[in-house]
Amino acid sequence: MTEYLTHPIVNGAMAGFVSAALIDVAAFRKWSNVDEALAYQWKIALWRWAQGFVYGGLTAAGLGAI
Repeated sequence: MTEYLTHPIVNGAMAGFVSAALIDVAAFRKWSNVDEALAYQWKIALWRWAQGFVYGGLTAAGLGAI
């Protein structure tokens, strides 16, 4: 299991995911009540996080192949 977590593609995917999620942290910090969290565009945020995961993994795979 640990060799899977240390694989460069998995590391790249996780880095991409975290980078994409950090974009939303600024929005999260501005919320003052639950209604703002419920009104947030979660579909767009999740799509952005998924894209970060995929593109980070693809980038790591490409960089490792050079």
